[in-house]
Amino acid sequence: MSERHLKIGHAATRLAALAFRKYAPALHRYIERRMRRPEVAQDLTQDIFERFLQIEDTDVVRNPQAYLFGIASHVVREALFREDQSLVMFDSEAVEEGAQQLDNALPDNVAERLSLQQDLKRALAELPTMHRTVLLLVKRDGLSYEETSRKTRLNVNTVKTYVFEARARVKLILKDRQE
Repeated sequence: MSERHLKIGHAATRLAALAFRKYAPALHRYIERRMRRPEVAQDLTQDIFERFLQIEDTDVVRNPQAYLFGIASHVVREALFREDQSLVMFDSEAVEEGAQQLDNALPDNVAERLSLQQDLKRALAELPTMHRTVLLLVKRDGLSYEETSRKTRLNVNTVKTYVFEARARVKLILKDRQE
């Protein structure tokens, strides 16, 4: 390791230590307000400072607070995205209800319904994660656009756009499979 790298590493460590003392409490509060599970704030705060320590040239950091909050917004967005992927869950009651409806269905319809169900499942799997999540929250779970917006932390207009795009894509996928 060159002498220059040692100087840069030392400067970054010093800057990070100073920034940690000064901004860690505010970053922690920032994260707690934005996460669904505030107990992850400590780990995410640590992640922010680990990323901050990776800065090779501290001269680019003119405003450490703004730089840290920029990193924080990325860390929070990534964490929320990981959480959003777990929003779509298996609903055993819906499966039981569907099974009862299948039992009551005419034998001719059972095969057709199963085929349609499998096609729909495959079409949903082909959607981007957030499109699928938003579509299921609105159409399956009956949430309003506003409720879905709060739950996914997306803008209401983005939710509407994702629902529209997801429905159009599912229709197109199902149509292609039928041809």
